[in-house]
Amino acid sequence: MRLHLITVALAVGVLFVAAYGADNAMPMDDHHDSTDFAFGEPAAAAAADRVIEIVTNDALRFEPDSFAVALGETITFRVTNDSLAAHDFTLGDAATQEEHAAMMAQMGAGMMSMPDEPNSFVLPVGGTKELTWRFTVAGEVLIACHQPGHSEAGMVAVITVTG
Repeated sequence: MRLHLITVALAVGVLFVAAYGADNAMPMDDHHDSTDFAFGEPAAAAAADRVIEIVTNDALRFEPDSFAVALGETITFRVTNDSLAAHDFTLGDAATQEEHAAMMAQMGAGMMSMPDEPNSFVLPVGGTKELTWRFTVAGEVLIACHQPGHSEAGMVAVITVTG
């Protein structure tokens, strides 16, 4: 069974390179781990100081679309998709958002589903997911949906981290 899974994973990688070219293949070290975020770090839900409820909608908005958190605060974001379309929730500074948008654009419209990351997930229609984050740097952190056209239409929320 394990050998079969490895064979399938290798075949998928070969198909991706064949379809999109080696220049578009994402190096393995481009995926984030819990130590390489400039704007904070993933945390356990049990460590959360509070929960912020967010709803996505057909107007391509996060509601609410702005939050204030304290430096060092740990927040669980509970996100519900109350829309007829899938959305994604990507937490990050401007550089992280640009990187994620470029990756989604490379994948193309037919591949808008991806595995959850420590700072990002795809939210299916009617779904609810949670992400817990500890904010370790003062400034502005963004939430964006990078499904085709969504962030461009204004599906962005701003988190102000005050020190």
